[in-house]
Amino acid sequence: MPRLCNFFAPCAITCAAGYNAFPRGVLARRIIKEFLKTRAGMALLCAGNLAFMTWLWLAIRRLFLQDHPEIVWYRVLDLGQIPYAPLAYLPLCSALVFCCFQFLPEMRDERFRISLHLPCGMAPLILAHLLFGLLFLTLLYGLDALVLVLLCHSAFPPEAARLALLTTAPWFLAGLYAYLCLAFCLLEPQRKARLLGVMLAAGICPLLLARAAPGAFAPSLPFFAAGLPVLATGLLLPALNYRHRRIE
Repeated sequence: MPRLCNFFAPCAITCAAGYNAFPRGVLARRIIKEFLKTRAGMALLCAGNLAFMTWLWLAIRRLFLQDHPEIVWYRVLDLGQIPYAPLAYLPLCSALVFCCFQFLPEMRDERFRISLHLPCGMAPLILAHLLFGLLFLTLLYGLDALVLVLLCHSAFPPEAARLALLTTAPWFLAGLYAYLCLAFCLLEPQRKARLLGVMLAAGICPLLLARAAPGAFAPSLPFFAAGLPVLATGLLLPALNYRHRRIE
């Protein structure tokens, strides 16, 4: 069960780093600014995720109208069928949409470049943006996971809920990686360097979203989760390039 929470650890690490780096009160002001800037996008994503999970709930309940419960349980628990497979790409799409809501307005008219020259420093500012994004996405994925657990508890034997969390955890990690990779591409002014973010996303996300047996990625969850704070720290380089406009 501790493996289910491994992808929350990078958010806590980034939070601690950002909090320690900021002067008193500055972090709170930056978080409030991010909230005000992205509140419409956050509301849209929450509503969209709840609508999708409601559809998924109805789709799974429909399976029990077509067959006896024992047959559905046998297919899921013994044959390894995943009735919630459509959920796989929801975290990825949510992360990409939120990243655009968060960073594209700042990139317009060089507003983000001006923010990078504030007295609080560039690194704390970037960490605050990433902290807010990772925290919101983690809460959003937690909401999806909660609905999924409630669904599994109401329709399947108790062990199905744990299996569902182990199966969907890589999908949520793929969303967090997609968020950081897209942020890298948006901040980096050099076209060739942007390819690094694209290559990272193309190498990591398909691996986490690959079709596998339910819970097959459980042993490797700590390894994938450990890469999140490393990638988040790496975003300081494109931010530095953007601040000084090191373009081709």
